[in-house]
Amino acid sequence: MTSNPCFECGQCCQHFRVSFYHGEIEGNGTGIVPAELTTKITAHLACMKGTEKGGAPCTALRHTKEDGYRCSIYEHRPSPCREFNIINDDGSLNVDCQRLQEVAKQKRLN
Repeated sequence: MTSNPCFECGQCCQHFRVSFYHGEIEGNGTGIVPAELTTKITAHLACMKGTEKGGAPCTALRHTKEDGYRCSIYEHRPSPCREFNIINDDGSLNVDCQRLQEVAKQKRLN
């Protein structure tokens, strides 16, 4: 397994609602997100299936013992997923990422 900490975590894909402009869905202009993996929220917003209410995993998230957590549509993921990073531009750790890792750690301990 690679040393990428995201492959061992996957918490962001398991807890955040991934909502985005519907134009990112394939068939809507220049969209690339697979339509069958999305849910319509409003006339102009969609989200990844599974994340509609938050606190549940994205339908595109996969996990294996060998590879860890991976996005099955990585090259076609929506903008919120492309923009979420474990490291901020200034080199500091993403506080949302840290918070989710702590919550997951607490769940494992209980």
